[in-house]
Amino acid sequence: MTKLADMDAVAQAKPRLEKDKGWLAGRTLSSSPGRQVREDVPVIILNLFYTGVGIARDLAGLGVHVVGLSAHPKIYGNFTRFGEVRRAPNSAEQPEALAEFLLRAAGELRGAVIFPTRDLDVLFLDRHRNRLEPYYRLAVPARDCLLRVLNKHALVEAAREAGVAVPRTLALRSGEELARVAQEVGFPCVVKPVSSYHWREKNNWETVGGRKAFLVTTYQELKREYGRVCEAHPEILVQEWIPGGAENVAVLGAYVGEDSEPLAWFTARKVVQSPDDFGTGCIVRSEPIPELFEPTLRLWRSLGYQGMAEVEYKRDSRTGRFLLIEMNTRHWDQHNLGRASGINLSLTAYRHLSGQQVVPVGASTRPATWIAEDALLFHTLRAMHRREFRLRRLWQQLARPHVYGIFSWNDPWPFVRYMFSVILPTVTKQAFRKLQREEGSS
Repeated sequence: MTKLADMDAVAQAKPRLEKDKGWLAGRTLSSSPGRQVREDVPVIILNLFYTGVGIARDLAGLGVHVVGLSAHPKIYGNFTRFGEVRRAPNSAEQPEALAEFLLRAAGELRGAVIFPTRDLDVLFLDRHRNRLEPYYRLAVPARDCLLRVLNKHALVEAAREAGVAVPRTLALRSGEELARVAQEVGFPCVVKPVSSYHWREKNNWETVGGRKAFLVTTYQELKREYGRVCEAHPEILVQEWIPGGAENVAVLGAYVGEDSEPLAWFTARKVVQSPDDFGTGCIVRSEPIPELFEPTLRLWRSLGYQGMAEVEYKRDSRTGRFLLIEMNTRHWDQHNLGRASGINLSLTAYRHLSGQQVVPVGASTRPATWIAEDALLFHTLRAMHRREFRLRRLWQQLARPHVYGIFSWNDPWPFVRYMFSVILPTVTKQAFRKLQREEGSS
């Protein structure tokens, strides 16, 4: 079982900090094909949820020293066998403390590649870039490019410049501007934050009702909802609603190298997401979707992009066109669907960032399915409660090679811990509450 180190366990490395600063002096830590490569470049993963555990498993058996930093002592990822786990401050609540933690560890973790797993991690690495870059290889795009992607409205503008189809979009900064929506976007429309982290900071997630986006059908509904979400942040993005279910959502995942050319990439389609309209994909299937490649390449070139990328589109059933929805600048939940399909994005990123030679890999056609087993379980239970469950359809969706978000045959402890500490207690509690309600109504 993985040892969970104390926050101050690496403080002893501080005397070596200046020595290692000298080792890295004069070196650029962005990827450079001609740079001499150390054979012992470690990897640091910020947070160990689906995404972080997936990175550790991508790099398993390759001799890479993987260190997962976790602020959550009971989270399932702490029990993976594919890395050392250390308790550390969280980039969301304690960014300054996390920066100090990493600086103390720099003497020990020589020039490690740091992989973020959330937008707040990306923002943290960018804000502390000048302090951390002398000691670490940060897996984030250059600042000017990064800010254009994190701002969804700026991303839409970049897409338009590149000739990439986007929904009708409007950025609003106050309640007085809401009247523009009817004429410039129309109803129904989708409301989301201009930058995703706006609704994730502090207590904002509760303020916006735990939603990353939502649909409004009338001006009155828009005005009422804005009165709620503006308490989290006054800026919102309003976009045309593209009809269709989860199966219309398609993804191109890649690691992008110099000249904005992908070094490895694959495409996939959502099968089930929870919640249905704007949720996280809990069943995602890799399959060839060649029409995503050219517009995505134009977008990357327009941005001058380099780094990990997940680009999401939705097919408009009225026109058959794929419209750009969003783009992530980091690993995402379903990234190791690529590995199951023959494309290991984490390994490609590691080799590139550590200066090793990387041969570009085209899209794999090996089909596979990624399953968030916990999200799928609760999604299924809700469907059964609403009498919408279809066992045969679910079986068809699962009947092909698959990889799970938490479970792995060669790394079982994360799932075992999660099953007994979260899933079983939650299901038991919900069943008990339902029984009490039924008894109370009888």
